[in-house]
Amino acid sequence: MTPYQYTPEGPLQRALNRVDRLNWSLGGVFLWLSNICLLIMLGLTAATFILRPLGFAPYWMWPWTMVFFIWLSFFGFFALYARLKDVRVDFIAGLMGPGGMAFTRLLADAAALLVTGVLLWELPTVLATSRGVYDGAILPAGYELPRIALSVPLFVSTLLVALAALLDLAKMVTGMPENVTDHYPEI
Repeated sequence: MTPYQYTPEGPLQRALNRVDRLNWSLGGVFLWLSNICLLIMLGLTAATFILRPLGFAPYWMWPWTMVFFIWLSFFGFFALYARLKDVRVDFIAGLMGPGGMAFTRLLADAAALLVTGVLLWELPTVLATSRGVYDGAILPAGYELPRIALSVPLFVSTLLVALAALLDLAKMVTGMPENVTDHYPEI
């Protein structure tokens, strides 16, 4: 059941459901961003294969391929969590009944908060050490991409995963079911 299929009971559940819908939709946006990064990365790689035998191989193609690979991974971090593709052991928890399902839900949210907490704790260190530029990733104005631009999607996704875990815990406390789906309807 996605947040679009759930009928909330009471004002608190309605508010949580609205936030959950936003979270679900934002997960879709990040899924699209990941896919766009993948397409650009594949396009640059294909162009390299085609153009190199013709004697034309711009040196900036490889660095931009790596930039889009990094961004693909970081945008995908939130997309995977928000769109229910995180690693869970529901088949085992299902054997333990509703208590097992509740336990794995709580455990998955706690693990997400632990991992995102560590990543956010390291944010000042990453900012302090992300000086300079990413060599070869040339922008249209002729400048190279600042190194910090590689980390921005990671920390945005990390913050969103932490907020999504907190949202799911709030839903659990108010008696709302967790989101479960085998498909991804874009609404």
